[in-house]
Amino acid sequence: MKNMINVNEIISRNILTIMKQNGKKQVELANYMGVSKQDVSKMLSGARLISAVELGEAAAFLNVPMELLVRIPQGSPRINEVREFMGSVESENARNGLKIADEIADMICFYERNLENYAAMMQPWEN
Repeated sequence: MKNMINVNEIISRNILTIMKQNGKKQVELANYMGVSKQDVSKMLSGARLISAVELGEAAAFLNVPMELLVRIPQGSPRINEVREFMGSVESENARNGLKIADEIADMICFYERNLENYAAMMQPWEN
């Protein structure tokens, strides 16, 4: 299986890199965010997801734009994890189930994006 990189790993690596460059410690980030050092450790190790609010707090603590924390490193492979995982599933039924789940997830994401933009799209055009 190829080396898979997920968003949480990218965010964690970016935060850790910037913290190291600026001599910041995890306990300082935890104090700034008002969470335990264990929570920050879990976030930065990938054992716990980082919320959008926490991402914003980390960006403020590091004095960087939030976009910098989610930037994908150059040369990172673009991998569809579900399709990658399908190759390691032995049963044809399981592969078909994963394919259907992947297609459903794509549809959900498509409709969610449309729903998010619905209010803006319904506004009258101004000349």
